[in-house]
Amino acid sequence: MSAGVRRGYALLVLYIIEVIKQLGTQPSLELLMEAARNQGRVIAREMRPAIRTGLTPLEMGAEVYRRFMGDAGAEVSVHKSDAESVTFIVHRCPFHRAFLDVGVDCGIFLKGLCSNLTLPAIQATMEEFDPRLRVENVLARESAEEFCLERVYLAEVQEHE
Repeated sequence: MSAGVRRGYALLVLYIIEVIKQLGTQPSLELLMEAARNQGRVIAREMRPAIRTGLTPLEMGAEVYRRFMGDAGAEVSVHKSDAESVTFIVHRCPFHRAFLDVGVDCGIFLKGLCSNLTLPAIQATMEEFDPRLRVENVLARESAEEFCLERVYLAEVQEHE
């Protein structure tokens, strides 16, 4: 990952920290979720022409996840795959590196940042392809030497009566 990209992620993390200080956690996270939904539409529009046709919904979700993370500068590979889900191992994560660059090095805090920063953007992008697609963090790294596991799956759609 280039130094410029790392600096961009660091600026984003620092900005989020300042917004949380000014507005409080909940209003800041609500704004971040709205931005993630908007970003999801933009990224899906960019990705759509490059996604192969004929994929199952789960295969499409895995491809969207892989492209999103790869485009961001992450190193991901399939850890486990079955009929219900695809679990990816994230070896090198630019978001984790950005958190470390700005002095956020607590594993518990990092998991919260990841679940509120990167996963909503991936989730919003995947939902543009199929509203049943979901992504979840299974294992969050607590140090640079460790890795994350993230699972892509299809959620059951609840019928509204």
